[in-house]
Order: sequence, then structure tokens, then C-alpha cells
Amino acid sequence: MDSLKSMHLFVRVVELGSFSSVAREEHTGQPTVSKMIAALERDLGVRLLERTTTSLLVTPEGRRFYERISGCLKSTAMP
Repeated sequence: MDSLKSMHLFVRVVELGSFSSVAREEHTGQPTVSKMIAALERDLGVRLLERTTTSLLVTPEGRRFYERISGCLKSTAMP
């Protein structure tokens, strides 16, 4: 798994509030974004997002992770 790409996708999901919006932005499918975020969560051993069919919430752990990585990733352009 490309951890840097997964972290970038996570940051964008938090900022846009939607897997689908990020998928469109990245020219990929929503399932791909979802799988990459799930793999990131598995690697970290923590749930970053709570998903339901109607909502997407950032967990407290997800919020802390976002705050730690978002500034670093914004200064690093993703291809």
C-alpha cells in the first residue's frame, strides 16, 4: 500500500466530507478511495472515520491524525 497516497486521500476525505468527491478529484473510483482509507486504518490500528450509508464522521483519533499530517501533506504535492 502507498501510505503517503492513503494519507493524502484521508486528508481530502476529511476536508471534502465525501469519498465520492475525493474519487472524482483523483479520477478514480469511490471503492478505491474507501479501500485505501480502510488499509490505512488497518496499518495504524485505529478507526479514523465512522461511516454509515448517510454520513461520514471523523473519530477523535482521526481528528488528531488529520491535525498531525495535514500541514505536512499540503506542502507535498501529490501527482
